[in-house]
Amino acid sequence: MERVNPDELIRRYAAGERNFSGVNLDVDLSGIDLSGADLTGNNMEEFYLAHAILKAVSLVNAKLFEACLNSADLTEADLRGADLRRASLDVANLANADLRGARFHETSFDRANLTGANLSGTDLGGCILCEVNLTGANLEGSSLHRITFRNTIMPDGTIRNS
Repeated sequence: MERVNPDELIRRYAAGERNFSGVNLDVDLSGIDLSGADLTGNNMEEFYLAHAILKAVSLVNAKLFEACLNSADLTEADLRGADLRRASLDVANLANADLRGARFHETSFDRANLTGANLSGTDLGGCILCEVNLTGANLEGSSLHRITFRNTIMPDGTIRNS
């Protein structure tokens, strides 16, 4: 598998390349802008992606176990089937993101924006949703057992605490 350091990744992205699926990336990509990139299936366990700009990125089936995505912009990102167990998505923007089939367990969403996100069929068990905005999110068929809600705005606009 090809190994790409952050400088090379930025150079290739600036040159118009968007398909980085299967590329072995450096674990610290904080603040990087990879909007529209294809990172499908990449192993990004324990990666540091804080403040990254990942608008409309494809992270389908990506392994993001214990990844730090704090303050990342994942607006309209495709995270179907992604492994986000024990990930940190504090203050992340996941507006209109597709999270169907993503795996969550003990994932932190402190002050995350999930407005319009598609979480249908996901298991959010063991997650902490503190001051999360779920306005207009699709939670159809989602398992909401063992979740901690603190001042969370639910899809219908109500505030939930548990």
